[in-house]
Amino acid sequence: MKDVLTLKQISGITTRINSELDLPILLTVIMDTARELLDTQGASLLLYDRDSEELIFDIARGERSGILARKRIPKGQGIAGECARTRKAIIVNDAQSDPRLLRTIDQASGFVTRKLIAVPMEARGELIGVLEAVNTMDGRDFTSRDVRLLTFLSAMAGLAIYNRRLYANLMDRMEELNCIHEISRSLHEHDDLEPMLDAILTAIEEVLDVERLSLALRERASGDFKIHRTRGFSLEENDLRIDPERGVASMVLKSGEPLLVRDLVRDLGFTTENAGRYRTSSFISVPILVGDHVKGLLNAADKKNGNPFDQFELKVLTTIAAQLSSAIQRLDARSREIEIRMYRKDLETAANIQRNSLPEIPAEIAGVKMAAGYEACRDVGGDFYDFHYHSENLMSFVMADVSGKGVPAALFMEYSKTLLAAHIPRLIHPVKSLTEVNAELIRNSRMGLFVTVMLVQVERDMDRLRLASAGHNHQILYRARTGTIESLSGQGPPLGTFEGAEYREKIYHYDKGDLLVLYTDGISEAQKQNFEQYGEDRLFDLIRRLGHLEPTEIVKAIFADVNDFIEGAEQMDDATVMVVRL
Repeated sequence: MKDVLTLKQISGITTRINSELDLPILLTVIMDTARELLDTQGASLLLYDRDSEELIFDIARGERSGILARKRIPKGQGIAGECARTRKAIIVNDAQSDPRLLRTIDQASGFVTRKLIAVPMEARGELIGVLEAVNTMDGRDFTSRDVRLLTFLSAMAGLAIYNRRLYANLMDRMEELNCIHEISRSLHEHDDLEPMLDAILTAIEEVLDVERLSLALRERASGDFKIHRTRGFSLEENDLRIDPERGVASMVLKSGEPLLVRDLVRDLGFTTENAGRYRTSSFISVPILVGDHVKGLLNAADKKNGNPFDQFELKVLTTIAAQLSSAIQRLDARSREIEIRMYRKDLETAANIQRNSLPEIPAEIAGVKMAAGYEACRDVGGDFYDFHYHSENLMSFVMADVSGKGVPAALFMEYSKTLLAAHIPRLIHPVKSLTEVNAELIRNSRMGLFVTVMLVQVERDMDRLRLASAGHNHQILYRARTGTIESLSGQGPPLGTFEGAEYREKIYHYDKGDLLVLYTDGISEAQKQNFEQYGEDRLFDLIRRLGHLEPTEIVKAIFADVNDFIEGAEQMDDATVMVVRL
C-alpha cells in the first residue's frame, strides 16, 4: 500500500464525497472509500448522538454488515467509544486480546475482529462520530500510515457529513416553515372548526413525520377537556375525557407551558409498562392558550424514524397551537356574531309581536276620544295597556308595568295581559278582577316577576271613575273647568307578590270634558345623564298647559317633552301613556 496519496487519488476521493447530497448515500460512499483506501475486509461509521451520548452503527460495510445497523454503543465503551471519548486515533492489531473489544458486536454479526483502526470524525470542533476499518485483506498490521490515511478521510467525511446535515436540516426547516405557512393559510380558509382541525392534524402528520397525534379542547358546557381528534390511534368513548390530575396532560394543563419529553421513563419516571403504550418514549404536549387560560392541548408522539423530538419541533407545534388559538377565537367570535344576529332578529320579531299584541285604541268610541303611546327601552319591554268596551256607558282602561326588562318581562307581560283580558270583561269589577288575576299568577307563575296595574272603570251614566290599583304609581285626572290636577291612587300590592292580597276600590267623580291620563313610571322617572329625573311636577305642568288639546296631540307632546328633557341619555325604562277625554 502506498504511503502517500497521489493528487489524482485525493481529487477522486474529494469528488466522490462532495458530489453526493443525500446523507445515507454519502455515508455509504465514505465506507466504500475507507475499505478501498486501506484495503480492508470491512469498515464502519458510527455517528454520535449528542442527546443520548451514544455512538450508532448507522452504516457498516462488509460481511453481515446489515446486522450492525442502528446498534448503539455508549460513549467511552469499546474501542470506538474510547476513540470518541478521547478524540484520538486507536490502532489495535490483536483485537481478540484487547479487553476494550465489544465481543457482543462480533457475536451479533458473526464477524471476527482481528485488527482494527478507529479515528474520530470532527467538524468545526464538534464530534461527528468514529470511522473504523477492520481486518486488512493481506493480514498486515495497521500502522501510523493507515492512521494518516484514515484521518485524512475522516476529516473530509466529518466536514461533508456536517454540511449535509446542515443542508438537510435547512431543507427540513424550510419544509416545516412551509407547513406552518400552509397551516396558517388553512386556518383562515376554514369557517368550520371540524374541517379545520382535520386539515391541521394532516399537515402536522406529514411534515413532522409522526405516527400519533391528538387534539383536545375544553367543552363549554362542562369545562372538561375532551379529545376531539386523533391520528394513528383510536379511543373508546369513555377514554376521550382527559383527567386533569394525571398523566403528561395534567402537567401542561396546570402549568400552561409546553412540554418536551425525550424519554418518558428517564425524564418523567414512567414505568416501562406505562411508557410501553408508545413505540418511542419521546412526547410533545403544547397548550392552546386563550389569554391566560388553557383552551386545549396539542399532543404528538412516536416519530416514524424513532428519534426523539427536538426543540425546533416543539417550537413548530407551539406556533401551530398559537395560530390554532387565534383561529378558534375567530370562529368563536363569528359564531357569537351569528348567534347575536339571530338573537337580534328574534328580538325584532318578538318586538313586532309585542307591538301587535297591544290593542289598537280607537280614536273615538261612543263620544269618548282616546289615544295611547308606547316606547320600550329595549327591543321588547314589560309595559302594556289595554281597553275594554263593555257598553256605551261602561268601559275599562288598563295601565300596567312588569318588573324587569327584556324577554322575561315581555313573556310575563303577555301572560299577565292575557289573564286581565280574560277576567275584566267577565267580572266587570276592578277589585275582583285584580284579586282573581293575582291568585292565578301566584298559583301558576314561577318566573319571580310581578306587575303593577291601574285598572280604571269608566261609568259614564254616573259620571264617575271606579278604580283599583295593584301597586301602580299615581295617575292623573285633569279637571278641564278649573285647570287643576287630581292624583288617582289605590291600595294594594303588585300582582304576583302576595297570596291572598287585598285590593281596595276608590271612586272619583268627573265632569264631561275632563282628561284621564294613565302612564307608567318610565315617563316620570326618565332621567338625564346626571340622573336628574323628569318628575311628576313637569308632567303635571305639561298637562295643565296642553289639557285642551286632542288626546293624540297630548300623547305626542308628552313623549317629545320627555325626550327633550333627557337630552339624548339612554332610556332606562319602558314608557307608556294613555290619554282619554271623558
